[in-house]
Amino acid sequence: MRNWREWRDKRNAILQDIREVMYWHIHVNRNGKNWPNWRNTHIVKMPNDLILYAEAIFENKPDFIVETGTRFGGSAMFFADMLGLAGGKGRVITIDVAARAMPVHPGVEYIVGSSSDPAIVEGIKRTINGSNVMVTLDSDHSERHVRRELRLLSPLVTPGQFLVVEDCYSRSEVLHGPGCAKEAFMKDNIDFVEEPRINKYLFGITRGGWLRRQ
Repeated sequence: MRNWREWRDKRNAILQDIREVMYWHIHVNRNGKNWPNWRNTHIVKMPNDLILYAEAIFENKPDFIVETGTRFGGSAMFFADMLGLAGGKGRVITIDVAARAMPVHPGVEYIVGSSSDPAIVEGIKRTINGSNVMVTLDSDHSERHVRRELRLLSPLVTPGQFLVVEDCYSRSEVLHGPGCAKEAFMKDNIDFVEEPRINKYLFGITRGGWLRRQ
């Protein structure tokens, strides 16, 4: 048993090293030149995470995906295209504080403002109007902001759908950022259960953040 534990601990340490290297290679090194592209538009995510999103969309077929943190708009277009391929008429509502020239997509609605603004959230509630909704959080990564997002946006998620809290994967994020906010949220919300979906691909920035509404 001791040898098994030693092997497991060594394996986990190696996997964590790989995760850190992949994060640096894709997200930090070369000023974003290693980011994936979709329709010639940057997506600030790892390819493994995009596969997981596609799988979840085909599995659950949400009517709406609410995304916080638009950045370049690549992930919003990817989500909208996956919704179309899944056979539905789903739409993406994506929110960002920065006003930029965004790519046009018939399935994407862009909102400029804060994802923690109650007025914006109320407007989204009126739009979704009882539809099946998935939510993904990838904007300001401070613990305080993510806590506010979770409080305001988690009620939009319908049973069976996912609430994805990105960037929970590293120790620093667990202690000071989205991971810490997620842990606090899970202690007070029995309606959500964490699923280790990223384990099948070993690494990704959504690791630890897949929460399914019961």
